[in-house]
Amino acid sequence: MSPSRIGLAGGFRVLLALAVVGCPLSFPVPLWAESPHRTGTAATVGEVEIRADRLEYEAGRDLLVGIGNVVVRKGNEELRADCISVNTRTHDAYATGNVVFQRGRSIWRGEELSYNFKTGIGDFGAFNAYVEPYYIRAADSQRVSPEEYVLTDVIITTCESERPDFFIRASSARIFGEERLRARNVVVFLGPIPILYLPLWSQKLHREKTNLDVVPGYSSKMGYFVLTAYNYRLSPSVRGATRLDYRSRRGVGVGQDLWWQSATGGWSGKLQAYHTSDDKPYENDEQEEEDLGLVDSSRYRIKLEHRHQLTPRDYVVVEGHYLSDPDVLEDFFNKEFRHTRQPENRVTIRHRGDYFTAGLQLNARLNDFYENVDRLPEVTVDIPQQVIPGTPFYLQAENSVAYLRKVHPDYSDRSDYDALRADSHPVISYPTRHFGFLNVIPEIGGRLTWYSASRQERSVTNPVAVTTTNVEGGVTSVVESVSNQVDTVVEDAGAVTRTMIELGLEASFKAFRELVPPARSAGGLRHVAEPYTRYTYVPEPSVTEDELYQFDRIDRLGKEHHLRLGMRNKLQTKRWGRIEDLIDADVSVLYRIEKERDQDSLGPLDFAVELSPARWFFCDFDGRYDLNDSELDRLNLSATMRHVWVGDAGVEYVYRRDRRNLLGASVNLFPRADWSLSTYWRYDFDDQRLEEQSYYIQHKTECLGLGIGYEGRGDEWTIWARIWLLAFPESIIELGR
Repeated sequence: MSPSRIGLAGGFRVLLALAVVGCPLSFPVPLWAESPHRTGTAATVGEVEIRADRLEYEAGRDLLVGIGNVVVRKGNEELRADCISVNTRTHDAYATGNVVFQRGRSIWRGEELSYNFKTGIGDFGAFNAYVEPYYIRAADSQRVSPEEYVLTDVIITTCESERPDFFIRASSARIFGEERLRARNVVVFLGPIPILYLPLWSQKLHREKTNLDVVPGYSSKMGYFVLTAYNYRLSPSVRGATRLDYRSRRGVGVGQDLWWQSATGGWSGKLQAYHTSDDKPYENDEQEEEDLGLVDSSRYRIKLEHRHQLTPRDYVVVEGHYLSDPDVLEDFFNKEFRHTRQPENRVTIRHRGDYFTAGLQLNARLNDFYENVDRLPEVTVDIPQQVIPGTPFYLQAENSVAYLRKVHPDYSDRSDYDALRADSHPVISYPTRHFGFLNVIPEIGGRLTWYSASRQERSVTNPVAVTTTNVEGGVTSVVESVSNQVDTVVEDAGAVTRTMIELGLEASFKAFRELVPPARSAGGLRHVAEPYTRYTYVPEPSVTEDELYQFDRIDRLGKEHHLRLGMRNKLQTKRWGRIEDLIDADVSVLYRIEKERDQDSLGPLDFAVELSPARWFFCDFDGRYDLNDSELDRLNLSATMRHVWVGDAGVEYVYRRDRRNLLGASVNLFPRADWSLSTYWRYDFDDQRLEEQSYYIQHKTECLGLGIGYEGRGDEWTIWARIWLLAFPESIIELGR
């Protein structure tokens, strides 16, 4: 709808014509008295909305002129400038002075622009735009259709400065639909140095990751290597990466990765496939003999992970791994191998009800060189502790039915076995309080487990003929004898039902003392002491452990009769109006009322401590001390210091008597600064050597990231380098993947 035409004096028409050409910042007098299609400083021309400090209209030329902070909008297009004239009939617009044109996520800036809001065609002149994540400059530009720009003498970069660290120069370029850019005669510059020429370069805009990640380096195990990944998006919820790797000592490897995730986060997952023709799968003949010939030159890995939140109460988890051999993860995906040495293959479905949780799990071995307990399937129904309606008693229960199969590696001489098992474990408790402070909770529980198969051992005596050859005085004599050999044979003993009774009694109380009163809502110290004891009695079950096939902890349960004494101490303070623990320490000891032949009456001392004296420091450690041998049996310690700008540092210590004695430390300095450093060490006290070390130095310029790293593990070491654009997330390539 066009504004009403208002008759204007001839002199004012001349002034308006001059204004359209030069766009003065003010007019001597208003050009209209009133207009029914404008309100104050706003007007509407069809679908085009115009706002400005001042609006002037010339009916004879069908021109509407905005002066000062002018904004013209149509759909997802917005034009801003000091002065804009719009033809109310043709919708041609001409803008001058601090011009900004935005369409969707793309922004163009300049001093002059002519554009038609009907056809979407215009002349942008010198082009200076931001099309996420690129800054694009051109000597000249036209929008030849609503979906295409034509640019000449183009510079493309992710740096905002006039002298970018990284940029691409092209003789011409086209932008299609503001989603893809195609350039010709492209030269890639790193600073002032040209490093690559491409006759044609095509790039998707508004993308999340750089198209090409490259990590070159050298490894004492793999030789010279170049790891590459070409990344792309297949749909708004699916992206992929195609990998091509070269290792001078091992050969070429190819891979394909897919990731998917819903916009709401309801489901996500990934599929990764990798294959390499390994030129040197074994370092030496001795290693080949130890691996029993399980590894050949064709090596691969297929990995699938998926999680789906079906409803707020139901979810599905799928995890699958198919490997060529037991060493492929250690050789090519070492980071993953160190986290999980034997990956699982499972499907889990869980449902959370108001008073129970239920699950269905399928777990099966896909790689015949691993040992596994297959669950085909296992159904569980668990009842968390809750009051029995109409009574003061509480009930909790664990119930499961599973078909279990224990499978051994193909090269093993051990036999596989299987059984159907149904297990139910209810516990009823009765919480009481005495003398106003003492909590006493008696418990009674039972366990009923049915097995479709059980085992029994039988000794078998077999006669064995032994032939001995003697040579004496040139005469050879052969002597034959028979001896008896006793072998143990395991036989199936049929179905059995195991019953167990459990009795328990728990007693505890809490004592408080204020050491330092708080100042208003902060500070102060309070000590909380909670002594406790727990008595447990489980008589001998009707079926003992050695009569059952062993699958998991349920089959190992047996007689128990002991008392656990413990003390929990807390030191608390107030921070920002909330009570927080500075120290939380739990120490307990086990006393065996009835013990096995090789056990002592006094069990180990268990301890678990958490320290948080400040919000930037946290430490926790737990372990077990053998009171009878006066030796530490195990210890786990972890301490972390964290600061937003300085970085973080951590220490981890793992001790297992006669097995492990490792100290690890990591430091990450100045992660938000131009220069940053990350390092990690792990020292083995038993071998008295630095088992692992890594160093990574990173430097960020305005738009480039440069990094160099070193990693040593035993006698193996690797050095690598990286260059990436800060406008994109960091590389998806990881050393050892």
